[in-house]
Amino acid sequence: MGKIKKNIVLILLFYSIACFAQTRTFYTNGSEDVKKISLTFDDGPGKATKQILEILEEKNIKATFFMLGVRVVNDPETAKAVAAAGHEIGNHTYEHINFYTYKNEDKAEKIEKELLQCEKVIKSILGIQSFLTRFPYGYMKSDAIGAAKKHNYCLINWSFGADWQDISAEEMHVKYKQAIKNGAIFLMHDLPKNKKVLSFLETFIDEIKEEGYKIVTVSELLNLT
Repeated sequence: MGKIKKNIVLILLFYSIACFAQTRTFYTNGSEDVKKISLTFDDGPGKATKQILEILEEKNIKATFFMLGVRVVNDPETAKAVAAAGHEIGNHTYEHINFYTYKNEDKAEKIEKELLQCEKVIKSILGIQSFLTRFPYGYMKSDAIGAAKKHNYCLINWSFGADWQDISAEEMHVKYKQAIKNGAIFLMHDLPKNKKVLSFLETFIDEIKEEGYKIVTVSELLNLT
């Protein structure tokens, strides 16, 4: 009987930990104990999205795309192609406002409006109710976390990103490769200016796999449902 009680306690403990993990709001990485990694792409859909999709299909992996509402409106077919390929869709707000520099008094209301406006677009065009969001420029202050929590979103930032830096493609590749680790969430962008990442994305994916990592969506990495 004592052993049964002990097992019940362990099951309840595991369940409570799992529930706690799913009620967190802010994440920058996954578990450091599991060899899983996520690739995420921001600011699309853009002119580079289709090429990224081709690479991901060839490598048989799924990624998470944090889309801008205004770009989904302007290019619904590409957005639909991402969803149809089985990739995860996240909310990147509607217009990509930098809330670190936004000084108007309506900031809290604007954050919420941007989140919900993008949600409406994703839902109406893609038929998806996303529960992942990432604010532009990695904005993560209490007002953003509060808005995410209020509307049942998990706020996802990243453990490494460098594709906006003024460095060569070779240097960028090295930086990404050096950041490979358990639970890593990599940030990239699917805009036409992102030719540097496209030049090494296939090789980078191969390198991740060769080191024994599994590439999964953010929700799988974080065990979110």
